Amino acid sequence: MRILQVGCGGLGSLIAEATLAQGHELTIVRRSHKAVPPGAQVLYLDVVAGEGLSTLHTIKADILLYCLAPVEGQSYQQTYVEGLRHVLAHVSLSQLKHVFFISSTGVYGEQQGEWIDDATPAIPADAEGQVILEAERLLDELDCGHTALRVSGIYGAKRLYLLRLLQNPARWPTKTHWTNRIHELDVAAAVVHLYQHLVDGKSLPGHCILTDGVPAAQHEVLQWLAAQQNLPAPETPPLQPQSGKRIRNGFLQQTGFKLQFADYRAGYASILSSLK
Repeated sequence: MRILQVGCGGLGSLIAEATLAQGHELTIVRRSHKAVPPGAQVLYLDVVAGEGLSTLHTIKADILLYCLAPVEGQSYQQTYVEGLRHVLAHVSLSQLKHVFFISSTGVYGEQQGEWIDDATPAIPADAEGQVILEAERLLDELDCGHTALRVSGIYGAKRLYLLRLLQNPARWPTKTHWTNRIHELDVAAAVVHLYQHLVDGKSLPGHCILTDGVPAAQHEVLQWLAAQQNLPAPETPPLQPQSGKRIRNGFLQQTGFKLQFADYRAGYASILSSLK
């Protein structure tokens, strides 16, 4: 497959490497003049600004992946909606078989420990979720296939939020807060797995949740991390009231995808080992 990938930050670089490893042809569009994984073609364009994008029309691609995250000075509206709109206005849509958009489970507004799956209606509870859902709806106007990949909390070698939180007792949870996550390497592998799904002639839905499917209360994860490092741990808060949501990954499982890191224990064990 010929892939056009817009965005090549931390997650985008991992997706690009996984894409090339599977033998796909890859063209990357990025704003900053940084290196891209060997084997990829690159165009240095600012799709959020929307200038000089006419060259996008010359790129022959079967799949478009939009993989941008806000940088300093850019709003969600600029990054997700305006940037995506600019790209869709300039690429050769007639050649595209499928468009993927890296979205977020933030489009689900549930905050009382409810279970969420691919069939749950997306009703955001905050402005950021509303903007991301607005971007998803741009895909609905396309004639080709399209899938919003609703990714839960991403963690990995350089995404160490919980390890920093463990060092700050003043911010430890005082109630049961449900969290959901997926390792960055599993996100990259899942994207390429779905590319292969298309190569094999299989259809994809309009959205798909990417998460490990093993929700955990934040205090539970912190307690486990503390035990691994012989550090003080937060106490177990009352079960009620609850906050957050619990997210399943039903469709991703149905495709046959196998996670490298099945839950937070597997993922953080690898991370902690690499930090020694």
